[in-house]
Amino acid sequence: MKIWFILSLALPLWCWSAAVNGADAAGGDLQEEPSISEEGDSIFGWEAADPEDELEENIEALEEGVPLDPNEPPINWVDESHAVVTNRAQALTEWMDAFFGDPNYNLEQAESFLRLELSGEWDEEDGTDAKIRLRGKVQLPRISRRLNLVFAGEDGDDLTDEERNQEDQVGLQYQVRTGGRSRFDATIGWASGSLRPGVRYRNEGPINDLTTYRYIQRLQYEDGENFFTTGQVDLNHKLDELNILRWSNRAKWGEHTDGVEWRTRLTLRQARDIHARRPIALAYYGAINGVTRPDSFVKNYRLGVIWRRQVYRDFLFLEVEPTFNYRRRKVEDDREAAWGLMLRLEIALERDLRRIRNEN
Repeated sequence: MKIWFILSLALPLWCWSAAVNGADAAGGDLQEEPSISEEGDSIFGWEAADPEDELEENIEALEEGVPLDPNEPPINWVDESHAVVTNRAQALTEWMDAFFGDPNYNLEQAESFLRLELSGEWDEEDGTDAKIRLRGKVQLPRISRRLNLVFAGEDGDDLTDEERNQEDQVGLQYQVRTGGRSRFDATIGWASGSLRPGVRYRNEGPINDLTTYRYIQRLQYEDGENFFTTGQVDLNHKLDELNILRWSNRAKWGEHTDGVEWRTRLTLRQARDIHARRPIALAYYGAINGVTRPDSFVKNYRLGVIWRRQVYRDFLFLEVEPTFNYRRRKVEDDREAAWGLMLRLEIALERDLRRIRNEN
């Protein structure tokens, strides 16, 4: 599917959705733009900029000292200390997901968003490749508040070692049910001239004070692939105030897959200058992926580093990712080493990242 077709469809819908959301928030009338700072122009609000924001809200709730269960003793300093530690871990995880543009996190944001990604990749074995990709979702509140228009298969499940190199596609996602830790969605995508219906289930929550989990299972049908299912489990462990360790495991199985196509990945995510206007984030990772049929073998061992920061404007993200691969594509091939480099420039189309000029 051509990127120009997706852009021509996505941008008007995104603008319309933002206007509708603004009207709903104002009780039916479009909101006026926020006030301008004395400097003449300013960047307004990126809500994921500081984990402390969510932490303060939870502390305020605890100060009332009223337990959720009337049979439980009153909340005291022990409960408050436990909640503070747990909330800090969750807030840091969400900050990382928001800053890196994690597909699973973005999928469940409260507002519409689009990310236009321009990437150039060099591989020692495969040469160079350049791509333009649109991903994200546009809410359709006038049809249903549960319905989203989704671009580029942005469901967060189809992650490979080359994470965002996916086929351009458009789809609809309908939120069937949500509550507590779980969410259930019905999806239907369109790519390569065929419909791709499916369902998606997500469950997430804390394991202990420092560790959280996220489990996603998807069942889908595609022409040429028939039915297949994809499962992914992410474990996040907070090491300190600026470091998160993520262990991600993914498995795909279907009628036409090479048995179970699996991947495991361990990532250390670091936040740098978190209170600066434009912070920096780093991710050091190691990944292994392979198949189980017709022969079980490891296809690739991969090491990489991702450096990411906002540049020039808050809605522009630059990403540099050098990698080292030790791979073989078929069981009879000899394993070969290959270096790679990925450069990405991402334009985030989100209401919180708008730049407002003073017209006075």
